[in-house]
Amino acid sequence: MNNIFRFAIILLLVNLVAASILAGVYGITKPKIEAHKILAQEEALREVMPESIGDRLEPIKEDGQIKYWQVFKGSSSRPAAYIFVAKKYGYSSIIETMVGMKKDGTITGIRILSQNETPGLGAKMIEIVSNRTIVNAIKNIFFKDKSPEEKALPYFTEQFKGLDVKKIEISDGGIQAITGATISSKAVVDSIKAHGLEILNAK
Repeated sequence: MNNIFRFAIILLLVNLVAASILAGVYGITKPKIEAHKILAQEEALREVMPESIGDRLEPIKEDGQIKYWQVFKGSSSRPAAYIFVAKKYGYSSIIETMVGMKKDGTITGIRILSQNETPGLGAKMIEIVSNRTIVNAIKNIFFKDKSPEEKALPYFTEQFKGLDVKKIEISDGGIQAITGATISSKAVVDSIKAHGLEILNAK
């Protein structure tokens, strides 16, 4: 009986120490995680909305939370576009997508902010297709291009650029779903369409 009691006390102490260590690690890393999220969001804001369309943001809040951003050009008081974050559960996680949209519903760009879908399937929504081929390598040797290299972007998200948010859908003539990840692909499309229409219909 004494051995059982002693074992229970030791187990309790071990758990308390482990919990304290985890809490300490979380306390140390939390500010870094939050800072990384802010940087990622700021980068996404720049990527989804070209400066040629708008260069000034005004957050629209609801219950203290940012619902979306109005985008203005120069000193204009009328929004030229909007930026919002669409969320929907995919196959195995909530997918968060930042979207830039003109006031007529034309999508200017989208970026996946957060997802934890199946590696090799749904997670391919952030996969970047490399253009580093043997042919391109030979061209670069003999014809060196000194122009700045464009940032490579995920092929799935680039499909949305220039499309009408009111009409986007998974189809042969529309958005091509990721092979083997139709649920994840549809979650992104549906969330963008629903949130985009909500903003447009409120105007």
